[in-house]
Amino acid sequence: MRPRYRALAPIFLVLLAAAASAAQDAVPQPEPQPPAPAPAAPAAPAAPVPAPSFSPAPAPIPSRVDALELYRQGRNLESAGRTAEAQARYREAVAACDRELAADPARMDAYAVKSWSLFRLDRFREVVDTATAGLKVRYDPRLSEVMGEAYFHLGNNELALKNLQRYIENVGEFGDRVSTAYFYMGEVYQRLKKFDHADIAYALAVHRDPSMSRWWFRYGQAVEALSDYRRAADLYARALKLSPEMKEASDALARVRSRI
Repeated sequence: MRPRYRALAPIFLVLLAAAASAAQDAVPQPEPQPPAPAPAAPAAPAAPVPAPSFSPAPAPIPSRVDALELYRQGRNLESAGRTAEAQARYREAVAACDRELAADPARMDAYAVKSWSLFRLDRFREVVDTATAGLKVRYDPRLSEVMGEAYFHLGNNELALKNLQRYIENVGEFGDRVSTAYFYMGEVYQRLKKFDHADIAYALAVHRDPSMSRWWFRYGQAVEALSDYRRAADLYARALKLSPEMKEASDALARVRSRI
């Protein structure tokens, strides 16, 4: 029953009851009647009255787009090699985060997802600006980590290390991005030619996530720079096991084997 009819139902019931009472008062006592004539042939049944039709209510429109889901769609598209579509999803995620932050400037998830999406778009300076704005609200280790990666790509080694180390200190050894943080620390140390430090950082990275062929290759390069050719050969071999078509790893393996 529609709401407007439901509201009028008590009034209809009162009117019907009054009408029935009046009808009873008006009808005289029945008198004897002659026998009824034989019933006539039954009339054709009346055509059924079609039931009223109602259009279904439209599906509800979501109140907001899920920025994190857009970001995840972008990552999946990027992994599938559909770069243009992935970038479109990242831009949509950024726009969704901007709307969320306009409504609630203290929404830390929006700062994080926006920073990640900007990072995938190579907009590293905007990553730093967004993460800095979020950290002014309150500390969030996710923002420290992505800032560390962004500073690496901006060539600021000192701030890259500072933010990556701060992330690890706050989340412990088993945080979601600890392996990536250690890898980027290895990259910074390799850039600074601190190969002993890079050796340790890469070792921690591949220990946390041994599935990244690129990480094994970069680890091998740091160890090769330390003139540890036998261990470098093992590391390059690990990279090739994961990515047999990695030519730079196969060339490096041949190079260090010639020096063992």
